[in-house]
Amino acid sequence: MLKITTNPNLKMHFRDEDVAASFAKLLARKDLGFLNLPNDQESLAKSSALGSQISANYEHLVLVGIGGSSMGPRALAEISGSTKISFLDNVDSMETEAVIANLKNLSKTAWLFISKSGTTIEVLWTLELAEQIYRQHNTEFFPHTFYITEDTDNTLNNLAKKHQRPRLAIPLDVGGRFSVLSPVGLVIAQYLDRSPKLLLEGAREALQARELLITSVNQYLSSFERNEVITLFWFYSSRMRWFGCWLQQLWAESLGKKETIDGKTAPHFSSPMISIGTCDQHSILQQIMEGPKNKFVNIFRFLDVEKSKHKIKTTQFAETKLLENLNFGELIKAEAVATEMALQSTALSTTSFELIDHGDKSLGFLFMFYQLLVATIGEHTRINAFNQPSVALSKKLTLELLKKLKPKL
Repeated sequence: MLKITTNPNLKMHFRDEDVAASFAKLLARKDLGFLNLPNDQESLAKSSALGSQISANYEHLVLVGIGGSSMGPRALAEISGSTKISFLDNVDSMETEAVIANLKNLSKTAWLFISKSGTTIEVLWTLELAEQIYRQHNTEFFPHTFYITEDTDNTLNNLAKKHQRPRLAIPLDVGGRFSVLSPVGLVIAQYLDRSPKLLLEGAREALQARELLITSVNQYLSSFERNEVITLFWFYSSRMRWFGCWLQQLWAESLGKKETIDGKTAPHFSSPMISIGTCDQHSILQQIMEGPKNKFVNIFRFLDVEKSKHKIKTTQFAETKLLENLNFGELIKAEAVATEMALQSTALSTTSFELIDHGDKSLGFLFMFYQLLVATIGEHTRINAFNQPSVALSKKLTLELLKKLKPKL
């Protein structure tokens, strides 16, 4: 499923048995619901049913969510190459207006609102706007809405009950950025004609990939010990950009803490950065190569990308003569391998990951693997990988600013 090639020149700073103990401690915790999602057959059945219901009755779906409520589903949509779903996750007025303007048939458009707390102001604001636009077109809005939130006394959940609309629950013990294998991602997978069942199968395999996980955790912990302040995830696949964004949130929000759970200063962690294939070879590689050597570069290759039915049989340019009888997959493979070799030649830390394909099982594996990885790092370094206190401060200040902007009647 996933093969890791470790740079032999990199020194590991931690004993595997210590990392293994941290992983075992993580798995033994009873307060982390994301560990149970791969075996939640009830959630799988309900999510598959709702995804099929939306797909059968609607031509288009608009998903409204923020952060963990959007990026996992958005990764699935990008990998699927689907055009039958739009995302509103930034309260960008131009984007919102463009999405709504492009809806061909309001009565054939479904709206899925996702918020773990059920009180996310950006989600509720977008709902208010959408309802207003439907009223302006003399079209009912709520009969076309669906909801995923906690099953608590919250605004979104109560709204769904009031209008008797389908709603699925995010478990109370599953954090937003750890919710992709809950209904948050499974409904979208089914709607996109992917397999939620295979996603969960891949996730279960990740839970069993103990040695692979321990090796990877050791690599990242050792990178932090080398004071490498950037971890660069470089995907040689154009369809992994939003997966990268999902991983970026998971990494930054989970590991970016100033204190341990004991109130001590937290150890140094890196900032995540995302790059895509040959595109970024022609943009940031210069700085990566000749800038400070304080980066850990992770290169992801995909065997299905490295195959292609398009072969250059004859060439007309001197520059492409070398590519005669080669296919596009062989070109991107050479680019990925050469980039890693070039980086290693400048003493930069690297590691490479090789995946079979972009299939549902592989994606489920990746989603769970990195959730386990950041959680194990948190367990090992005694930080809380499941809260985000500084994000709460930003939300508080936003509300204070809005109160000042509100016109007095």
